[in-house]
Amino acid sequence: MTTIPIISLDAIQNSMTRTDILHAVKGALIAHSDGKVISPPPGQLLFDNPKGDCHIKYGYLQGGDTYVVKVASGFYDNPKQGLPVNNGIMMVFSAQTGAPVCILDDRGWLTNVRTAAAGALAAQAGAPAQIRKLGIIGAGEQAELQALWSCELLNINTVDVFARSPSRVKAYAKRMKEHGIDVTISPNIPTLLQKCNLVITTTPANSALIQANDVQSGTHIVAIGADSPGKQELDAALFQRAAVIMVDDHEQCVHHGDYGYAVRAGLVPENSDTPLGAVLAGAKPGRLSDQDITITDLTGIAAEDLAVAGLAWNRCT
Repeated sequence: MTTIPIISLDAIQNSMTRTDILHAVKGALIAHSDGKVISPPPGQLLFDNPKGDCHIKYGYLQGGDTYVVKVASGFYDNPKQGLPVNNGIMMVFSAQTGAPVCILDDRGWLTNVRTAAAGALAAQAGAPAQIRKLGIIGAGEQAELQALWSCELLNINTVDVFARSPSRVKAYAKRMKEHGIDVTISPNIPTLLQKCNLVITTTPANSALIQANDVQSGTHIVAIGADSPGKQELDAALFQRAAVIMVDDHEQCVHHGDYGYAVRAGLVPENSDTPLGAVLAGAKPGRLSDQDITITDLTGIAAEDLAVAGLAWNRCT
């Protein structure tokens, strides 16, 4: 039997740059919005003790040589044991024969960076003309990546952060300063929203953190944390105030994103969203005026996994 190549995390990381990943993820979001990606609803396993989740996403680009199946986990108590929250692998198969092509032993890194890229692109898509300060809610690995990638893409250098754990938020601020990012810490979310007109949420919260009445006109919010049933970061009423609602995938965001809470409550029509890919392609606006409140709801899509897995496969073989 032929041995299936296993590509190591080091090889994957050395094969691509941040610019490569941003370009690949942007193309994936556009292709997805154009209907060129075949991706059934994701599989999900949810765990209570310890708290965690596992996502199985899979799909292929029409006309592509390969398809990808990804298994990615997040166990939120892992840092107490000195372990990373995220882990996983991606499996690449031939779209002609179904034979396994390789296993990407990325340990969740590809998922992390494709999410960072999607968040940064979403931040750029709806950002006001003058960004006062970038606000980050959360203090984990994705909170760090979102700040780093968005600051670089938007050419800003100031971040305000809030997280529930004082020790974690202090450690976060220290890490960001080591990356050359100027960090301030807000005592609560309403204070952060007074200072920031671009906000990215990166938590596994199961109830709304951002209340509709606390958001100032002109603010763009990118919600990343609600990527499985039961999670929520945004007050459903906030969507009523939004001039533009962008989503990575309509069905996923209605089913288990923040947008779905507003739709199910009858606060906004189910067809009130715009594909993020269409905004990135220049076909739709991400903002109508500087006074608009705008929202991007990201649930993570297989198209992004296809893009980064294909990048790794092509560069490493």
